[in-house]
Amino acid sequence: MRWNGSAKVIVCLRADYNAIKTIKNKKDILEKQGIIILNDYIDTKPDVIISPLKNTPEYEIYHDNIKNLNNVIYEDDPDIALFKAIAYPKLDFSHILIGIDPGRLCGYIIMGDGIVINSGKIDCNKIGNVIKEELNKIPYKSKEVILGTGEGWTIAGVSLINNGLPYKMIREDEVAKFMPKTPIFKIFKDKDVRSAMAIALRGSRNWMDH
Repeated sequence: MRWNGSAKVIVCLRADYNAIKTIKNKKDILEKQGIIILNDYIDTKPDVIISPLKNTPEYEIYHDNIKNLNNVIYEDDPDIALFKAIAYPKLDFSHILIGIDPGRLCGYIIMGDGIVINSGKIDCNKIGNVIKEELNKIPYKSKEVILGTGEGWTIAGVSLINNGLPYKMIREDEVAKFMPKTPIFKIFKDKDVRSAMAIALRGSRNWMDH
């Protein structure tokens, strides 16, 4: 975790629309966790670099400078590239933790080795599809899905199972007694996403490590 003042620096040298969109969507929450994303290689000493796509002007500009470096991610899909960069120097996340707060909508949060890498709200009958699509782009070794017992849990449960996602349930009265000490918890303004994090951390077999 990087909440001790240190920073991990990722340099993304891609300028294609999909990469720009991915970085824009994730940059704010990652920076609040001490993961800085830059788009210029000049005068930086990044922890990891995301290479430009081949046959682009950026590739012609930067390739000679980075081709002999070991900390370069070569990956066409911008989401996969960013997740690999976040996990670097490992090749993948050791553990993905997913918390879901079911209600009128399902708030959800996805954490990779304790780092929040995605969050949002979606219809509970679509939550399984959304989580499955997210997991398809995240390199990881193991995962846990934790579902709260709030209104809508049966719909969410069916959606998860239909998408091949077994889950553990945790009673929400247990969650109500548990306030995560993780600093990032305070960043989320949406109460359903906050609840999803509390559900994830309280229900995980490794929750005390967080």
